[in-house]
Amino acid sequence: MTSLADLQKMFKSAVMERAEELLPEIAEGGRITPEKRLAIYAYAYGARLRETLEKDYPVLHSLLGDDQFHDLCNGYIAAFPSQHPSLRFFGQRLAEYLQEGAFSGQPFLAEMARFEWTFIDAFDAPDISPVTVEEVGTLDPGAWTTLRFEFHPSLNLNYFDWNVPVLWSAINRMNEGGEPEAIHPEKNDTPTAVIQWRSEMVSYFRSLERDEAEVLARARRGADFPVLCGLLGSYHGDMAPMKAAEYLKIWIAEGLVCALEYAHVG
Repeated sequence: MTSLADLQKMFKSAVMERAEELLPEIAEGGRITPEKRLAIYAYAYGARLRETLEKDYPVLHSLLGDDQFHDLCNGYIAAFPSQHPSLRFFGQRLAEYLQEGAFSGQPFLAEMARFEWTFIDAFDAPDISPVTVEEVGTLDPGAWTTLRFEFHPSLNLNYFDWNVPVLWSAINRMNEGGEPEAIHPEKNDTPTAVIQWRSEMVSYFRSLERDEAEVLARARRGADFPVLCGLLGSYHGDMAPMKAAEYLKIWIAEGLVCALEYAHVG
C-alpha cells in the first residue's frame, strides 16, 4: 500500500509536472476519468499562479498582451516553481527570468518587472513614522556637524536604462480608464535614477537628478550632513549646503526620513 507521504509527493508531481505516477492510485468511477480529474487539479494550479502574476504585474501584462503574457507565465512557472506557502513571493524572480531566454531581446520587459515588483516590496515594508519638519527645526546648530539619517524601509533606489517609469505611468492611466497614449519603449541616453516608496498606504515613485541620486545613496549608507554637502560641492559650489538642506526638506516632506542620529555633546 502506498504511504501518505508518497501519495503527497506523487500528487505534487502530477499537479506541477503533469507526471502520471499517481493515476493508478485514483479510483475509477463516475463520468470523469482519473486522467481528466487530475488534469482539472493541474489546470487550476497553473491558473492560480498565472492569476497571481497578473495581479503583481498588471502593466507588464498590458505591455505584452494576453497571449505573450500567458506564454511568459507558463515559462516562468516551469522555470521557477512555487517554493513558498504564500504566493506573495512567487513572482519575485520574474525580472531575472525575463533577462534570459525568449524575452532577453526586449530588456525593457525585465526593467518593467523590476519596477512593478519594487512597488510590491515597498507596500509590504514595515510601517514607521517619518520625521517631521518641526523635529528638524528643534535641532541644536551643533547637531548638524554629525547629523545622519535613517530612511524608511520601503525606500528603494534603482537605475533604469529604459523609459520604464514614463511607460508605466501611461499604461497604468490607460488601465484605469484614461485615454490611450502613443508611447513606446525607448532607451535613455544615460541610466535614470528612480526612487520608489510607500507613504501610509500609497506607493510613490520619482525620478532623480544625478546629484540627488548620489547624495541620497550616500546618505542611506550613513554619510553625515557635512559629507553630503561636500559631495554636492562638485555640482553646486558654494551653494552646496543650501542644496543639501533643500533635498533634506524634500525627503522629509515625502516621508522618506524616519530617524535623525547625531552625537550629543555635554
